[in-house]
Amino acid sequence: MLTTPLRFTRVSTQKLGTALQQRAFTLSAVSQKSFPALVQEIKANNKNIHHISPKELHAIPSTQAPHIIDVRERHEIDATGTIPGAIALPRGILERDVGKFIKQADARDVVVYCAGGFRSILAAESLVRLGYGVADAEANNAGNKETPKVWSLNEGMDGWIKSGFEVEKKKN
Repeated sequence: MLTTPLRFTRVSTQKLGTALQQRAFTLSAVSQKSFPALVQEIKANNKNIHHISPKELHAIPSTQAPHIIDVRERHEIDATGTIPGAIALPRGILERDVGKFIKQADARDVVVYCAGGFRSILAAESLVRLGYGVADAEANNAGNKETPKVWSLNEGMDGWIKSGFEVEKKKN
């Protein structure tokens, strides 16, 4: 038996919206996907992320060279080196620090890579969410035909090394 009366409280629309968003986010995590399944889902659904093979990347003329970002951890870079000219920005700080190296308005493409090509998909998705590689309607109206693209290197550094391409060892 209820001994105290029920009280109803008014909740602002903004607080209710925030609570619903938090609940939706919590429920989305319930679907439990494996890491490879998440990567495949992003590959299939995000049309702003492009894919490039080590051979295709190596064939790009230096006059059209994209920005290349290595999202591996320091110990991985120390062990195998990097693609020549790559910017070392580990996955954990990519979103925070990418603007220090590459401006969103930069006309060059961006290629991200990791060891095997999985983390780079997540990194590419983050860059797209930050506005890299997304067509700007204003720029398109101004006559800019080609929007810079965000690319993920298929097979990552492992594929680059297997292809026999040059590796740069970073000096500490």
